[in-house]
Amino acid sequence: MKRNLFTLVFLFCCCLFMQGQEIKVEAFSKLERDLTPRTEERLDLNDEPCSILKIVVAHVKDFRFEGNIVGDVIYKEGEIWVYMPAGSRNITIQNDKYGVLRYTFPERLKKQTAYEVQIKLVENLEKKVRTLVMPVIGIGKGHPSYGFMLGFVRNTGPYVKVKYDFSNFSSNLECGDDGIIKGTSDTPWYTGEKRQSRMSVTAGVIQRLGKLSPFYAYAGLGYGYNKLGWETVNGDWVKNTDQSCDGIEMEIGGIYRLKNISFMAGIQTNSFSYIEATLGVGFMF
Repeated sequence: MKRNLFTLVFLFCCCLFMQGQEIKVEAFSKLERDLTPRTEERLDLNDEPCSILKIVVAHVKDFRFEGNIVGDVIYKEGEIWVYMPAGSRNITIQNDKYGVLRYTFPERLKKQTAYEVQIKLVENLEKKVRTLVMPVIGIGKGHPSYGFMLGFVRNTGPYVKVKYDFSNFSSNLECGDDGIIKGTSDTPWYTGEKRQSRMSVTAGVIQRLGKLSPFYAYAGLGYGYNKLGWETVNGDWVKNTDQSCDGIEMEIGGIYRLKNISFMAGIQTNSFSYIEATLGVGFMF
């Protein structure tokens, strides 16, 4: 189950990254003096001479083509030759990283004529998927907790956030605010020393507030706890259940991006029993 979930998240992120990059035709031109269609002629199914598209692009082996193509595509250094019948109007260009382009020629191809197609691989800023990496701090009653937030977002995307205060205690004893050990009538002597333990793991969705807006909102759910312990004179720790809670974590907040720097502020609660502010400064690139 966990493996399948990881695979789905990985594929989702890969799809998001692909959407931020595009194939574009930078130039289309007829090569009037190119004799290749005559010297390296290829006939179509009607025994008519083909046209040749000479596609200029880096990493030629990463590209595939669909359409009215005659024979095998020829990959050369920095150039791809595609034979097509005269009169052809379009071709489909595919790349695993940059996606698919269905390109219509400015004119119908003529037989025994060579054409040059210059391809440019570009990053579309409107579709760019940004990666959020942010250290965070939770500030509530007691000492703060620390962690990080990781997310991927174009207009909408997932995130995960973990916080921990690096403090813990174990106890089989419980009491309320009155100090009486539960299940007994005993009230031990306490030293006045207190220990808090705070942890939370949340995941949710980041939503961009506008097409090119630098403002984002986020909301998420998860699990966490906040425990408070009192120390007795015998060195035992007693968990104060009136001041402790565990269960569902809920949070909302906002993020502002200034170029590649991002600022976050939000509020988080555990079962509405414990509330803390969450602040963070990190990178969104």
